[in-house]
Amino acid sequence: MGTEKFPDQNDYAGYLNENSGYNNAYTSGNHTNYYLDCSNEAIEGALDRFAQFFIAPLLDQSCVDRELNVEFFYLVFSHFHLLGC
Repeated sequence: MGTEKFPDQNDYAGYLNENSGYNNAYTSGNHTNYYLDCSNEAIEGALDRFAQFFIAPLLDQSCVDRELNVEFFYLVFSHFHLLGC
């Protein structure tokens, strides 16, 4: 998902990759944790890009649909045990 300041959908991941970094996230019962790692010299740029997701996201429909599909499949597959699968 891009942002107004960084509209390329791959800018954040690309920036981290170019600066020896990575990111990930996970959601538990009542909160989501985001984390990232990158070179010290790149932290300001990484945090700027991350913050822009909350300040001015571009909610492109294809990105929204992709995220909804991820969440749907997570919910389905994480609850298979309730269905006896």
